[in-house]
Amino acid sequence: MRTDAGRGLSCRSLRPIICGANFSEVAAIRCYLLLAAVALLFPAGIFGQSLQSHCNVLHDPSEDCSQALLGTVSTLQDHTPSGEQLLDLDALATYVPESAIRSASNDLDSGNTPTQPEKQGFHWGRALTESFTFLVIEQAYVVHTDFRWVVSENGIPFNHFWRDYKQSLSEWTQSGWDDGDPNWFGYIGHPIQGALTGFIQIQNDPKSQKLEFSKTKAYWKSRLKAALWNAAYSTQWNLGPISEVTVEKYGSKDRLPWNANGSFPCNTNHCYTGVGQIDIVMTPLGGMGWLIGEDFLDKKVVRRVEQSTQNRLLIDTVRVALNPIRSGANMLHGEHPWYRASRDDQAMSFLSEQKPAGPTEDSPKPQLPNHGNVFFGYTHTSASHCEVPAFGTTTPCDPLSSARSNLSGWNTSLEKMYLRYFGAVADFSGQYGGVSQNNLLFGLRGGASIGRLRPFAHAMIGAVHVRENASSGSTSDTSFAEDLGLGVDFRLLRLLSWRNQVDELKTGSPDFERRNLRLSSGFAVRF
Repeated sequence: MRTDAGRGLSCRSLRPIICGANFSEVAAIRCYLLLAAVALLFPAGIFGQSLQSHCNVLHDPSEDCSQALLGTVSTLQDHTPSGEQLLDLDALATYVPESAIRSASNDLDSGNTPTQPEKQGFHWGRALTESFTFLVIEQAYVVHTDFRWVVSENGIPFNHFWRDYKQSLSEWTQSGWDDGDPNWFGYIGHPIQGALTGFIQIQNDPKSQKLEFSKTKAYWKSRLKAALWNAAYSTQWNLGPISEVTVEKYGSKDRLPWNANGSFPCNTNHCYTGVGQIDIVMTPLGGMGWLIGEDFLDKKVVRRVEQSTQNRLLIDTVRVALNPIRSGANMLHGEHPWYRASRDDQAMSFLSEQKPAGPTEDSPKPQLPNHGNVFFGYTHTSASHCEVPAFGTTTPCDPLSSARSNLSGWNTSLEKMYLRYFGAVADFSGQYGGVSQNNLLFGLRGGASIGRLRPFAHAMIGAVHVRENASSGSTSDTSFAEDLGLGVDFRLLRLLSWRNQVDELKTGSPDFERRNLRLSSGFAVRF
């Protein structure tokens, strides 16, 4: 037979190449069996591609399929008694590239055999980490909106924890369906929570992550497992040790029941305590329905858009718009919001640069370090804003709060990344002026790099210590604090960035809240 390059390969010409010049009669029989196998396999490859992804003899059989030919020889060599050689590498070099011969020879010498990929189990550690990160984000919202109840007992969160926790659980067992929240919380907000936690389970299960909407048993089994994960998370969110009842004091004697219109104390027959069966039921059931709905839209609508256009901006926009909750779960998983495990094995995005298929030696682009960063800079605290939280009205600040206005000093922070877009952050600062103030804050920061910029947001809690030195004596105060902030890093050098950020720092008590804006600027060093 002949290749399309016009090079002739006959059984007689291949015999000294494959079998060697000196061979016994037994070896000769094996040699001709080998040649017969090659004669059968080689033309078969001409009419179809090899299992090798790059082996296509219609394109270039003399080069692309050399590895497949050598693979056949390698397989038969494994069944040859030791001491007898089937390959004459010098003669074979005439027909096969040297790199392919070297690879096959190494495989024969080392005795390497193809191995099946190991089956992966459920990624428990990653799933729990992503779920905990989502829990921290949700609790940051709770602390911000219900700050007065977080510090309702002597200004200390979780004060009298077990006493209040048992009271809340007892109240829940006697409560009805409604918990007193607006209807959209129970019938929209909590199903969204359930859908996102369900997607967390799916994307960490190798058996489920690539399944699309279908009527198959595998699909519905995978979504049932997601619903169970969703139910477990929902139970912890509503009744667990780090839940609404422990953080916001729902159902405890410290937080009195209220009327349907939100006023308290309750003076009607329908009182609400913040606990009820609605969330325990609606979160897993509504969440599963929402998740399946996004699966359906992805299969029936997004797929059609992908088949009708090559516009990456349009495709990614439709993916995010029709699957918003999956997009949030993708970011927790370290993927782009528009990522699809079922068809994005090779990353593609209108924001991504087009990279060559293989590495180029001329222009290597090393990855930037992304383990974390250290920041040090200047900070300034604005005038204090005081209000009564129960009514949301502004009130004059007390003398100590007024003295805490317009302070300047230093700010340093340490961030350690533990997911692609999220890191744990510790923030320390000192401001000086009318008083000396020190802040110790810890929390979560999320951000993503876009070119030289890295915008980020963070939520932190901690303590603020203030000391005032006056002629009449010194006074001090330490209080619980909550901090929400936004910022951006502008990369100057590979490891050095210029950071600017603004934070709202909140302190106070159940009857009084103090807010200060804090501006910081300085340099961040990646590691």
